[in-house]
Amino acid sequence: MSMKKVKLAFLGTGPRGQGLIGTYKMHDKIEFVSLCDSQDGLAQQIAATYFPDGSVKAYKSYEEMLKGPGFDLLMIAMDPDIQADYAVDAMNRGIHVMTEVPAAFSVKQCRALVNAVEKNGVKYQLGEQTRYWHFIKQFREMAERDEFGKIVYAEGHYQHHIPAYDDFVELKTGRHIGSHDPGLFADPELRQSWRGRCLRNPIFYLPHTLSPLLSVTGGRITKVACFGTRPLSYAAQGFNYRDMQHAIMYNSDDILFSVRASFSMPHGDNCLTGTHWYQLKGTKASVETPRSTIDGGKKWTVDDNWSEMPQHTEDDEAEDYIKSSGHGGADFYPIDAMVNAILNDTTPPMDVYKAVETAAPAILAAESCEKGGVMLEVPDFRKR
Repeated sequence: MSMKKVKLAFLGTGPRGQGLIGTYKMHDKIEFVSLCDSQDGLAQQIAATYFPDGSVKAYKSYEEMLKGPGFDLLMIAMDPDIQADYAVDAMNRGIHVMTEVPAAFSVKQCRALVNAVEKNGVKYQLGEQTRYWHFIKQFREMAERDEFGKIVYAEGHYQHHIPAYDDFVELKTGRHIGSHDPGLFADPELRQSWRGRCLRNPIFYLPHTLSPLLSVTGGRITKVACFGTRPLSYAAQGFNYRDMQHAIMYNSDDILFSVRASFSMPHGDNCLTGTHWYQLKGTKASVETPRSTIDGGKKWTVDDNWSEMPQHTEDDEAEDYIKSSGHGGADFYPIDAMVNAILNDTTPPMDVYKAVETAAPAILAAESCEKGGVMLEVPDFRKR
């Protein structure tokens, strides 16, 4: 392609969006075109902060942004339960799209994303960064060298407790409120944030655990069942959270998966990722990431039994600005992969099929839990 840079528009300039803007601004093949946020004045403020020369336009509505200068790629960093609708609309206009995790909150949204890519010939990528951690790359290389033998079991969890998640948003200012005071539900000046709306089922965030595991094992999840604690938190009293959910899954390569998620329960972090933990078991070798701050990565082999396995999130050979990006130096890689896919007309590594293959198991896990743990079939979105 003759294009030398990808023109980027950014939808959603809240805390997460601002962190990504700072990271993506350092990419030498990205040209920022516009920013958009529904909160009064926020996009203008962020544009003035990051682009003081006035080169980037700021808008309050998506519709107004579409009337401005054209762009090749739309990055959506807004409430994830509504981002799929914007993604589909943009792709129907011939615009490439990236979204944040999770990609979708319903099977219908999953199908809509796939249909939009197939219909319009555009590129979609999920901004899922945990698969880019260096130790996950190590695991993939072990699998490629057949060091695991036949992998039969993959396990992980995402326990990300914050004492007072931002469950509420001020209607007038858009400011997020972090509080576990159930009395705030009666405040007419507040509405629930997406976390408050969605994370009563924490298993919706299963993609952050499933994506890196599937990047090692291959295949797709075909069956899922899930159990959880009651839909009323023990840890955050008065809030309709399930404190813990546990999904058991089966994939197309005859591998069992066990994934847990929790946001309201206090827990101890680990020394590698803080809130994420992974384990893989094969017929010749197994690996495990640290469980706490007092142990380290481990590897077991038939010949050598257990041994220490140094693990870290950052790639030693990466540039410093990449290492400094969020999520342990991993936030840079999804956008870099998408930019290269657009410029070279290749398929992004976390394309729409892989994205919905992490979203749909989470969606159906939540449904299974609501139905008492019944087993549900996961659709094959690659079938016409």
